[in-house]
Amino acid sequence: MKKLIFTTIGILIMHLIMQAKDYNIVDFGAVPDGAALNTEQIQAAIDQAHSDGGGRVIIPPGKFVSGSIHIKSNVELHLMNKAELIGSENYLDYEVRRWVGFIMGYEAENIGITGRGIINGQGALIGRIMDSLFYIGEVDSSMYNHKDKRPRAEFRPMLILLSRCKNIVVKDITLKNAACWVQTYDLCRNVTIDNVTVDSDSYWNNDGIDIVDCKNVRITNCDINSSDDGICLKSFSLNDTSRLCDNIYISDCSVRSSASAIKCGTSSYGGFKNVVIERINIKNTYRSAIALECYQTGIMQRIRGMPSL
Repeated sequence: MKKLIFTTIGILIMHLIMQAKDYNIVDFGAVPDGAALNTEQIQAAIDQAHSDGGGRVIIPPGKFVSGSIHIKSNVELHLMNKAELIGSENYLDYEVRRWVGFIMGYEAENIGITGRGIINGQGALIGRIMDSLFYIGEVDSSMYNHKDKRPRAEFRPMLILLSRCKNIVVKDITLKNAACWVQTYDLCRNVTIDNVTVDSDSYWNNDGIDIVDCKNVRITNCDINSSDDGICLKSFSLNDTSRLCDNIYISDCSVRSSASAIKCGTSSYGGFKNVVIERINIKNTYRSAIALECYQTGIMQRIRGMPSL
């Protein structure tokens, strides 16, 4: 029954948004030349769609460079076939909160990131540039991990960073070359991730999908190649153990990972319960097919499923 509810929520969200107006970022001045910075133009299209009550923000074919943009309630960011949204190589073009994100959202609802296009974070390039700037004294030492000899993870942009959002659909897109975790959903509710391709093994900490203290999450039909954990459930809520990952369904995915293919752990303060994992194709994974780790204050209850090896 819960699987059906997840699917119905996703269909309703997309149906409602698709009935609204389209907002093409080119009409707001965005330039598809792979060089011009289009942050303000893309954000203007999102803001207008949100102000009008909702709609689809269209990324048409072409290469559009941008820094951090914020998706807002009742807005779908739709990348057409042969569209590529490219992360700026300049770390100053990204907004730093707890973490850094390329596509960000906070307390938004009824949102989508869809289409047959590509979101390319240029992670290796950003990492190399930040590394070079540190050695010439232009990046503060607090942003640098001296032990691992690379920029700290929290200062490298994730491709998708959504926090405290609800009713989310991420579908059909390709995510590649993140500088940190590829996509993170933190304290979110009613999340559908379907038919998403992750190809991100160009830099450190490239978790394919991170689910942090979320409830009602469905991950299906995804193809993941990551240079860290493939699909990772985490629980970071240090002072509130009622926050945890609850009601998570993962199926019909293919995962290649440089760490664990599917993992509950890394942080486990609140914990994990009601997790179903089935029909997963795992290949060339360096650690575990499924890792269940609960070594902090959290709980682990009702985890079931087996991978298809």
